[in-house]
Amino acid sequence: MDVPPCTMRTIRAYSAQHQHGTTPASTPGANRPVPYAERVSGPRKVVGGVRAEAVNGAENGAGGEREEKAKRPSQPPSQTLVRGLAVLRAVAHQPRGLTVAEIASRTGLHRTVVHRLAGTLAAEGFLARTADGAYVPGGELHTLAGTSRPTLAEFIQPLLQQLADQYGGTAILFFPEPDCVVAVATAVPQDADYHLAYRKGSRQPLDRGAAPCAIRAGRAPADDDSDAVREARRRGWVTSHGAVEPGAHAVAAPLARDGDVLDACVMFVSHRQDRVDEATPEVVSAARAARAFLLGPS
Repeated sequence: MDVPPCTMRTIRAYSAQHQHGTTPASTPGANRPVPYAERVSGPRKVVGGVRAEAVNGAENGAGGEREEKAKRPSQPPSQTLVRGLAVLRAVAHQPRGLTVAEIASRTGLHRTVVHRLAGTLAAEGFLARTADGAYVPGGELHTLAGTSRPTLAEFIQPLLQQLADQYGGTAILFFPEPDCVVAVATAVPQDADYHLAYRKGSRQPLDRGAAPCAIRAGRAPADDDSDAVREARRRGWVTSHGAVEPGAHAVAAPLARDGDVLDACVMFVSHRQDRVDEATPEVVSAARAARAFLLGPS
């Protein structure tokens, strides 16, 4: 059968355009060729108000993903996390410690909720519980706080080293734990022939020595304060002799005043009482500098 010349011309034009990836527009009045990829993938569709791009389309890249993410609604905050942070803030602002009832009063949370959250935070090390049941800042909380700016230990280390070198003894920064005090920073004299040494992490009991007494003196007054604690609060420092190490003399000064910053103290220890007496004003000065560092700009 003979094929009319006009039909042959149409067939040849279609074949040539198909080979180059285009076809004649099928819509009357359209004057652009349709890309081959669009013919294979099909047109874009709107599903549930969101445009579904063709699988092989060039617009399916990172720009499209960012557009879709921008359209997604923000997720509501976790109420448990928000409440846990409220408990942390309340305790952090009262380093002397807060009971469950006091935390509940400050945060507006129910006691049962506070008890559960504080217990979890204590188990993870962000809070610690004292012998009388109060919650105080824990080691993990101090660690996190130190990541945003120099830590107290980093700030005070040069002051401790200056004390140690100038007076030939050992200078220490103590933090309290529920059953002891812990040396978190220490410095020993660089040129002394001999000296008392406290390694970082050393622990002392809470019931004796200059450091525990000084830490208690930095807290708000309490009915069960001993005479030594009351005197240390009045003077701003306290001394001891042989309380932990036989023959050792020590002087310690609290960082806090009425519990305004965390419980801690600076201590200087030596076998010689004259060196401890000479170092006392500098110990108090170092504790004041550390307190100002914790309070931050006024």
